[in-house]
Amino acid sequence: MQVDRRSFLLATAGLALAAACNRPGSDDPDIEVDDTGDGDAPISLVVSSYVHVAGIDQRVTLALIQGDEPARPGGDLDVVFETPEGKELKARGELHTEGIDLPYLLVRRRFETPGPHVARVRYRGKDRTAAVVVQDPAEVEVPIPGKPLIAAATPTVADNRGVSPICTRDPVCPLHDVSLDAALAERRPLALLFSTPALCQSQLCGPVLENLLAQQAAFGSRVRFLHVEIYTDMSGKTLAPAVQAYHLKSEPFLFLADAQGVVRDRLDNAFDRVEVKTALERLVE
Repeated sequence: MQVDRRSFLLATAGLALAAACNRPGSDDPDIEVDDTGDGDAPISLVVSSYVHVAGIDQRVTLALIQGDEPARPGGDLDVVFETPEGKELKARGELHTEGIDLPYLLVRRRFETPGPHVARVRYRGKDRTAAVVVQDPAEVEVPIPGKPLIAAATPTVADNRGVSPICTRDPVCPLHDVSLDAALAERRPLALLFSTPALCQSQLCGPVLENLLAQQAAFGSRVRFLHVEIYTDMSGKTLAPAVQAYHLKSEPFLFLADAQGVVRDRLDNAFDRVEVKTALERLVE
């Protein structure tokens, strides 16, 4: 499916536009556009992480888009989250840019109550805002930190389980030797990436797979690395069984689980080499 350049960039920022993932059931995006941007193009603040829940420490990422291009802040920026009760939660957004075309601000944040929150960043002298939907964890089906991974069978080189190709990277990546259920039985830390490099409309699935692969030499002896494709074939019409089992409505998703199979961290949409390396270090410490 073809999308115009601005829609492509907004999808890249994680807005999950209908065109971005080309699948039924995608959540509608929340975006507030500041039409008083510097120069001719407006500046938009977007929430580029996918699923946020109340009651846990979690990753929240934000990106700035100006016109048809990602804005590129010169460094970290302050972020303020306003709760439904009007309370302000202050944080520092850490800028990440290595190995990813979308510069993003990373915040670790705990939201105590579900409901609509507002993120605010001051950039180029103006406040830029975006809606953050915080959900009740009991209503979220995607595994979140503190919950176990789902022991689904996934395609391997020896058994594609009806998925062809098992990897749309060119050349095929080396993370398809073992099925997910068998990997969980190994009782070792696990990095599980759902992504489709060739069919991802946001074009982030390929870069984040490369960012993960760049860490395999350093962590491969301590962490099992797995990659799972999103669709059953190149038509991009049918979700692979494991994707359905994980209730994913967007991609990419990286789950980092301990030796007991419990999710310790989750990196979704854009993540750069620095962030994934840090997350893997936390997993094995």
